[in-house]
Amino acid sequence: MLIVEPENWTGTKLLDKLRSDGRAEIDGWAVNLDGAEIWLTNPYGLDCAFYAASGEGCASILHRIKSDTHEREWGSL
Repeated sequence: MLIVEPENWTGTKLLDKLRSDGRAEIDGWAVNLDGAEIWLTNPYGLDCAFYAASGEGCASILHRIKSDTHEREWGSL
């Protein structure tokens, strides 16, 4: 499932989608539900974080993807 406009999503809405589909792709990031955790894989294919499978965890994921920091983190590789 591709989410084209992540700025219009909430943590709760993302969590509902993950529970129904198991995964989502947001701006090149892969978001995968694995039991009580959500794995976040960056656009370069590296698993870079995991979060609690909760609305708050999904909100943190959306914030991280929307921020510019991830581009700076991986741009130096």
